[in-house]
Amino acid sequence: MAFYNTSTQLEKGLKLSENAPDVVLAESPTASTGTNGALSESPLTQEELQDFPRGFPKLARFLDSDDSFMVYRRFGTVYSRLLLHAQDEMRRTEATLNSMDKTDEYHGNTQFLMSPDLDAKRQGLPDEWSGQSRPQLMEELKGKALDYADLVIKTQQLKAMGQPSNRDYRSVLHFMENDGGQTFDEEMSFIYEKEDLITLRPGREYAWLDSIVERVLRDFRCRFTVFLFSSKETKAKTDDSTIHYYDRGRISAFVTFIITIVIMLLLIIPIWLLYKCSITNTIATSPDTMGIISVSTLIFSAMLSAFTKAKRHEILAASAGYCAVLVVFLGNVNSYGVDQ
Repeated sequence: MAFYNTSTQLEKGLKLSENAPDVVLAESPTASTGTNGALSESPLTQEELQDFPRGFPKLARFLDSDDSFMVYRRFGTVYSRLLLHAQDEMRRTEATLNSMDKTDEYHGNTQFLMSPDLDAKRQGLPDEWSGQSRPQLMEELKGKALDYADLVIKTQQLKAMGQPSNRDYRSVLHFMENDGGQTFDEEMSFIYEKEDLITLRPGREYAWLDSIVERVLRDFRCRFTVFLFSSKETKAKTDDSTIHYYDRGRISAFVTFIITIVIMLLLIIPIWLLYKCSITNTIATSPDTMGIISVSTLIFSAMLSAFTKAKRHEILAASAGYCAVLVVFLGNVNSYGVDQ
């Protein structure tokens, strides 16, 4: 994960260099296997952002330097136009095929409709067919159908890709606009097509809690947060003070830790409250116990929706299971109290 600090960059101003520097690889030690089979230290090459020539080389390196910056155009209108064109070609070919079938039916040549083998060996074609046989047309239709299906699937896959978050979009936009001008206006115009942009950001589910953690790391950057969430590799990506890289694995682990703590609290606190109600001889169907179960289940559902990308039926099933755990616990505690 990375952030681009725009305020610092604007204060520094645009610094254009006339001569593109040579590409330099930053090295850090890593373990490798020596000739005798033992582990030895060898350099790990790390490409630094500032060492790439200004323009597409540096922009490409920046976009590839972190998952958050992998923002590209979907070209939705172009794919829609291609789909319409391919669809119309198939429609015209299908109409030609139907016309061939009706011609054979009209002239009593139904045997060719019943056997593709006979149709392939037939001699003499109707004048309306312009010298093209039905098997030839079927091969043409097959190619068009496969191309159309492939285009439909690819369009669906692009459509299913999510749009970049506002924070990631602004980071890429400000880098292109403020870091000395990466490309000419025409070449960088794609970044202004915000509704047509997609992100290739992979990884685990990205939800509201992840966004909060990343915002805190951006706004409260200090040595402690850098120590906890930055690795040697992320630190070696650039020495530009306006660009901050963090290790995504460490952030994911921290988010998972927070979710684990929240789940434990959502189990322990309601169970403790229900136990306190039970030892005060509060019946299981009292407003207090029913309120504790209802509020706890509501909070659990809200947390599940905010912290994860769970679907509606998954949230419903998990909430029902959580409520069942509380009800079973309450029933067991009250039964134990009655027996005593």
